[in-house]
Amino acid sequence: MEKYKKSYRCIDAPLLGAVYLNAINWWFYDSNLSNQPAIDVATLRKLTLQNIQLSYHRPRLSSIEAALLLLQCKPEDPLNPDHTFAWSLTSQALSVGQACGLHLDASAWEIPDWERSLRKRLGWAIYMQDVWTALAHGRPTHITEEDWGVTPLTEDDFDTADGTSVEGEQFLYLQSLTNILHTVLKTFYTVKSTTQQDTSKLREQAQPIFDYLERWHLALPQSLAISNLPPRELCANGNIHLAYYGVKINVLRRLVRSTALAPLCLDIPALTAIRVHAHETAQQATSFVASLRLEHLDSFWHFFAPYLFSVIGSFLTLLLVTSLTPSERDHWRESLRAYLWTLRIMSKSNEPIRYAVNRLEGAILRGLEHALVFTVEGTSPVAFEATPGQFNSGSDAFALGFGFTDGFDPNEMDLAAFDFLSNATLG
Repeated sequence: MEKYKKSYRCIDAPLLGAVYLNAINWWFYDSNLSNQPAIDVATLRKLTLQNIQLSYHRPRLSSIEAALLLLQCKPEDPLNPDHTFAWSLTSQALSVGQACGLHLDASAWEIPDWERSLRKRLGWAIYMQDVWTALAHGRPTHITEEDWGVTPLTEDDFDTADGTSVEGEQFLYLQSLTNILHTVLKTFYTVKSTTQQDTSKLREQAQPIFDYLERWHLALPQSLAISNLPPRELCANGNIHLAYYGVKINVLRRLVRSTALAPLCLDIPALTAIRVHAHETAQQATSFVASLRLEHLDSFWHFFAPYLFSVIGSFLTLLLVTSLTPSERDHWRESLRAYLWTLRIMSKSNEPIRYAVNRLEGAILRGLEHALVFTVEGTSPVAFEATPGQFNSGSDAFALGFGFTDGFDPNEMDLAAFDFLSNATLG
């Protein structure tokens, strides 16, 4: 910012282009620009990418900054983003960052303090980009703990004359949440770990993660509360809460999915606890989305927001098709319809939500109806009812408790049509 205050010509071309590409989203919020025609975004994007690639031959820290900012930009086709390009650009940024030593602890290096702090923040920015991209695109992470030497961020790394800014706090807490997400991906979403379908074992692995998430959520400062809306300002606090629900749901969907696959778990208290936890989380997540105001919707959203908005809907779908009783199934059908309606209303003001609506109403729900001859509309036929929130302990009742149609076998359920676990819908 000190360089920019002197002159924009002091900023390296790739970084300046990436900043402008992000800032163009709020062109009409500026009284001087709102009456002017917007710049040619396609040309600016092309020039920025070309200059980023050229800078990699003699990379600087600004090269990594530019690449990371470019990855936050709205895709050229927001409803059909190029995931392969985003994944490859993330991989390039990580590789060049490692060449610059951003995966190492620079605390003892003989470099200026500002560079030491910048290296640390950039290192964690690359780490977060890699982990969240892996989640959103269904890819394995590149970074391993054995080859990561950067120490965790602290408030001192964002210290300013007025104290740590809200943006600094968001980055700080997102970094710690990303560490938890990395554990989730290693535990539940590697090529080998996805073959584990024993519900009891998965629940044992998940419990420490839930504890970490609960402590993380309770530690959030008031400045990051979704209700903290400064007057006449946009608020990006929605990112941190959406990310929290996204991580939690990605743990729960592994547990819920396992209950419908062989070997079937007959631990009734464990199954009940999973359904109750899933119910509470789904309701909290949908209530959070419904509480977003225009100040949130028009603010900055991280690149992974479209995926997280859609994964809440896919989680509702998973709860719908694994329901144990007609009344529960009707509840989740109505919850899914209400969530879709909320997204449709908000999609006019928010590109990530528009993407989520497109994914949910397109690939996921059409795939669900094709695989299970199941519709989101209507109600379920009257059938045997178990006590709400509980499993029937009888083996016959349990086997048929899913209640899709008479004689339905949960072992034959084709969850790949709607569950992101198979990566089939992430393209």
